[in-house]
Amino acid sequence: MSFSERNEIIFGASGAEKLKTSAVAVYGLGGVGAAAAMALVRSGVGTVKAVDFDTVSESNLNRLIFGFENNVGMKKSEVFLSAAKAVNPNINIEVYSDFMHGNDAASTVLNADFHIDAIDSLNPKVNLIISLLESGQNFISSMGTGGRICPEKLEFADIWKTDVCSLAKFVRKRLRNRGVKSHFPVVFSREIPRDPVESEEENSDGLGRIRKTQGSTVFVPQAAGLMLASYAVRKLLDL
Repeated sequence: MSFSERNEIIFGASGAEKLKTSAVAVYGLGGVGAAAAMALVRSGVGTVKAVDFDTVSESNLNRLIFGFENNVGMKKSEVFLSAAKAVNPNINIEVYSDFMHGNDAASTVLNADFHIDAIDSLNPKVNLIISLLESGQNFISSMGTGGRICPEKLEFADIWKTDVCSLAKFVRKRLRNRGVKSHFPVVFSREIPRDPVESEEENSDGLGRIRKTQGSTVFVPQAAGLMLASYAVRKLLDL
């Protein structure tokens, strides 16, 4: 019995074959992106390309779908590769351990049929979005999921029609400042997030700014990831 046999009942033989010959790129393997990437694997997508520079930390274990104590300190991209192959040994996985600085975004846009933006750092996120728009790619972007506990408050929307979510607000502001008015789909939450706590910890690789620590749960990030993957699959199959 094939691992994707139950998928084929839903998608049909032609749909399953279409997914098998499709490639999806996922940018960011945090709580959201990791869930999206693994859902694509389990849905029978033949090629999944993942970009993430970070390593698994103990603070990730409460929400990272492939986060376990025995892989703390390992690159998320390599852990994803192993997890994906454990589900489907025949899948084609490409991993890139890159951090997208300002001018790197365009060169980091991978060759894929669909793209999922699950980056949580504002500058790289906006740079990627603009590069995806300028190159005419099909994509969806995840907005904020931290500080929330209610997955049922997640929604699909156009980036210009979200509310409550501060990340979406900042993304729109950056886009306006750069003269970008294009529309694209996002997943966002209407839930008001809990306040972050003071922290003096800096990103482990020194690539981020010192900032407050936002609480998180498993519920909203993974649910958002599943929504992103579902959207990608439906777009690939014209459903």
